[in-house]
Amino acid sequence: MEILDAPGVYNAYNTLDPEKATFIPGTEDFDSLWTNCYSWIHTELGKTEKGESLRRDQFGTLLKIPEDENSTYVLLEHPLAGRDSMGGFTFPDPADTNLRFEKLGKTIAERYSDRFIDGFIDAGILLTTMMLFGEENFLMKVADNVSFVAEVYEGVMEYYKGIVLNYKRAGAHMITDIEDIGGTAGLLINPEIWRQYFKPVLQRFLKFVHEQGMYTSLLIDGNSSQILTDIAEMDIDLFACVDMHTTGIKTVQEALKGKTCVKAAVDMQKTLPLGTPEEIAQEARELVEAFHIPLGGFICEVVRWYRPSYAMENVLASVDAFNRYRRINR
Repeated sequence: MEILDAPGVYNAYNTLDPEKATFIPGTEDFDSLWTNCYSWIHTELGKTEKGESLRRDQFGTLLKIPEDENSTYVLLEHPLAGRDSMGGFTFPDPADTNLRFEKLGKTIAERYSDRFIDGFIDAGILLTTMMLFGEENFLMKVADNVSFVAEVYEGVMEYYKGIVLNYKRAGAHMITDIEDIGGTAGLLINPEIWRQYFKPVLQRFLKFVHEQGMYTSLLIDGNSSQILTDIAEMDIDLFACVDMHTTGIKTVQEALKGKTCVKAAVDMQKTLPLGTPEEIAQEARELVEAFHIPLGGFICEVVRWYRPSYAMENVLASVDAFNRYRRINR
């Protein structure tokens, strides 16, 4: 079982004091920790008229923390919006995160030294690239200047290689890159464009992670069915999905079972927010039956989330359901 809600670590994208985080009841003996230590490194700029925090991240993107707790952040300005070249733009220095990761390493050593540490790159390489352009502008640039987008994507990847090294020093065993490439029906961009311009860069990143002696993991939000065969061929040790209904359990099972470890939560878009405890228990069982093999093959993800939070009755139903199948080896 992997969790996010670990005291001293979980910060909900810098909207929650990690020391106020608490375990979801029934997850205290978790196996793996989804670190939310790294999201964005913010500079506080002040407040809006409504008192909402204004922040600029290390890449130069302006965002605010809205009053409405149904969303974590709202993006306001994008450094590369409307541009066709870097034009003096420089990527941040990964060393600027050293103190944050030193603190994370100390927390891991003191509280979670016997657990598997999953170092998340969140926002991931592709989402960070989108944020630099703005989503609409990103899609337009993919259509008319994909070489420039690929150049930015590679620059983001190089930055995150520095974050990987910081995660390693902090005690991480695996790196998970969240690639927000999926839409509701398929990829946001043409699969052939992705294979030509983005897949080779991602593969180099995965190779770098392996060279550091860590496992590799890829989490894709949205429908990933068009590139599951690519994923099966890449240097990926684990494929993660938190909205399994979008791609389909059977589709992922046929492509990856027995080839790549799969990690999944009860669907965060449909079942967890809208289902009954009974439906949640049924889906948990379906996930285990679809991906478990005698040597492993499946990791369950339990999430409560924050801004917005899920109904505790449903969250506890997922914890109880997954705990029935767990192997606790410590």
